[in-house]
Amino acid sequence: MRLLTHNVLRNNTAAAARSTAPLRITATEVRVDDPPSAPSDDATRREVAFAKHALPILDWDALVQGAKAMGLDSLPPHVTPELAEGEGFLRALYHVLMNVHLVNGMLTCPETGREFPVTDGICNMMLEEGECE
Repeated sequence: MRLLTHNVLRNNTAAAARSTAPLRITATEVRVDDPPSAPSDDATRREVAFAKHALPILDWDALVQGAKAMGLDSLPPHVTPELAEGEGFLRALYHVLMNVHLVNGMLTCPETGREFPVTDGICNMMLEEGECE
């Protein structure tokens, strides 16, 4: 499961109604894919454009928290306008969003304690009937 995916997941149980709190990551296995050693100019442009368009909709605090839980301490605590325009930062952001994967672990709702297992990169968010709204 990519950090991009984690950034939009929320507990949808009735007990967490209207919660916007990000799920906490407990990682037991993480995979970081290496970026290409010499990406083409076109690939670089696509990565930069993707990150630049994703940045305004990201929950930055959740991304930083998730990255730290997966062993990455490289994200700044806040994004300045200068960073948001820098190609180096945007390429690094793309790498964190798309190439860092939670392979196995647990996502936990900080409000209810409900756990959602992640197995082979797939989060099981199936709810029991009694948990539904």
